[in-house]
Amino acid sequence: MFNDRFRILSLDGGGIRGAFTASALATLEKRTGRRVIDHFDLIAGTSTGGILAIGLALGRSAEEIRDFYVEYGNTIFPSTGVIHRLGLTLQQLVFPKRSRARLEDALGSVFGDRKFGEARCRLVIPTYDAVSGRIYILKTAHLPQFTDEYRARAVDCALATSAAPTYYRASPFPEHQGVSYIDGGVWANCPVMVGLTEAVHFLRVPLDRVDILSIGTVGEPFSVSKARRFGGIAQWNTALIDVLFRGQAEAALAEASLLTGGRVHRINAVVDRGRFAMDDARGVSDLVALGASEARKQANVTMVAERFLNGSSAAPFTPAYNTTS
Repeated sequence: MFNDRFRILSLDGGGIRGAFTASALATLEKRTGRRVIDHFDLIAGTSTGGILAIGLALGRSAEEIRDFYVEYGNTIFPSTGVIHRLGLTLQQLVFPKRSRARLEDALGSVFGDRKFGEARCRLVIPTYDAVSGRIYILKTAHLPQFTDEYRARAVDCALATSAAPTYYRASPFPEHQGVSYIDGGVWANCPVMVGLTEAVHFLRVPLDRVDILSIGTVGEPFSVSKARRFGGIAQWNTALIDVLFRGQAEAALAEASLLTGGRVHRINAVVDRGRFAMDDARGVSDLVALGASEARKQANVTMVAERFLNGSSAAPFTPAYNTTS
């Protein structure tokens, strides 16, 4: 039996904080006894959410992806002493803070040489073309006109959406000659509207058939201090990035909720400011615990079990390249 609803899973960006998202999904899969990949028609994922989306679409369980963050978190984002962390911060003023090779090797250990076109679910993965200066979305071949990326390595697609400026250098994409991509979070860190637009405009799904599950990567209380309200670059510092990401996510979630008549369910947690940095793996065990705790809340378990992981499968996904290549 196939569900008559069109279900979208939207996964935010946030670096190592994706461990929260993966843990929430793993807990929901365990509580319901059902797999994400069997129940969603489309997954939208940005940055760390893009890594999650690709992993799920390639058949990995949420538990396996959660364990990836636990096992490889310290390899990708090594925990170091205070002096070394200060050195990395100073390095970030001129060069990328982190090694792209570490992330690539970790992703390769999970994805191997598997192709983006092996995805068992439609995917939309936001990124940004650093050469032409325009937004770009990596897409599975769910329509005949979307056959540009299915031959690409899953690793290259994951790197393209997660090359956060100042943290990683722009990521080359062999399937698009001469093009390099940076993190899709610069324009769609919460990709809920990316997924909704894909469903309604390109796939012609009526709005009243759409249900969306959106999962964040923990949030923090935020206010614009008086110093920043009247200040310049020195006063804003990295808080400028925080407010841009926060405002973008709030707008996208509000727009999606209005358009769907409130059929967006959001799972996230608010934590103390500065508790989790996006590139510090020391908090990964707490992120896993928080994700599991949030997913176990009765309101979330009930909603997910009724509307999303409800035993009514999504219709099988047949890529268009089977007939066009």
